[in-house]
Amino acid sequence: MLTRDAAADQIRALGVQPGEVLMVHSSFRSLGPTENGPDTLIDALQDAVGPQGTVLYPTFNFKSWTEQHYWDAEETPSDMGALTEFARLRPGARRSPHPIYSFAALGAQADAFAACDDPEAYGDDSVFGLFHRLDGRILSFGLHFNSTFSMHHYVERVVGVDYRRPKRFAGLYLKAGEEAQVKTYTMYVRNGPSIKTWIVPGMEALVRQGDIQAGHVGESTVHHARASVFFDAMSKVVRAHPEWLHEQVDPRRTA
Repeated sequence: MLTRDAAADQIRALGVQPGEVLMVHSSFRSLGPTENGPDTLIDALQDAVGPQGTVLYPTFNFKSWTEQHYWDAEETPSDMGALTEFARLRPGARRSPHPIYSFAALGAQADAFAACDDPEAYGDDSVFGLFHRLDGRILSFGLHFNSTFSMHHYVERVVGVDYRRPKRFAGLYLKAGEEAQVKTYTMYVRNGPSIKTWIVPGMEALVRQGDIQAGHVGESTVHHARASVFFDAMSKVVRAHPEWLHEQVDPRRTA
C-alpha cells in the first residue's frame, strides 16, 4: 500500500527539489494500491516541492468548448482522470482560464498560472509558455507516450509545423466574479483528416538520448524531464524528423 510519505520519498528520488514547478500527467490506477486514494499523491507531490513549489494538473475538457460551446471555470469538470479532478476540487486550487487546455494549480505560483489568459492554447503567454520560462519539470505517471507530455504541442507551435494549425472556437464563458460573455479561444488541431497524432517514435528517441528519464512511484513507471531539456530536444525532432510525431493516413480507411 503506497503511503503519502513513501510516495513523497519516491518523487524526491526522481530528482524533484523544493521550490520546483511540476506539470503532472497521470494514470492514477498505475500506482497500484494507494492509501486514501488520489489525495495521497496530491499531498506527496506538494510535500516534495514544499511551500515554495507549485504543481500543475491538466484539467482539459475538449467537448465542453468545442462541441457544447460553454465553459464554467468553477463547474466544468476535468476529462483527464481522477487525480486531476481531485486536484481541481482542492481548497486553494486555482484554475487557469483557457476553456480547452486549463490547469489546476496548487502552490506558491498558482495565481501566476491562473492569470495565463492567452487565447492561443500553446501561445507565449499560455500556461505552457510560463512553465517553459520557469523551467519546470514534467512528470508522467503510467501513461502511454501518445497520451502524455502535452508540451510537445507547444514545441510544435513555437518551431512551426505544417501538420497543425490553430482553430478558433467561440462559446459562452463563465468565471466567478465576472459576467457571462462570449469569448474565442483556439485549439491546436491536426491540419486535416489525413493527419494522425503518433509521437511514440519521437518520445522513444528522447528516452534513448537521456532527455526523458524514468523512475518509479508505487507500481507506476514515471517518465520525467525538465522543460528546457525537453523543449530543446523536441525542437530538434520537430525540425529534423516531424514524421516521428505524426502519421499520414488515408481518411477513408475504416478501423
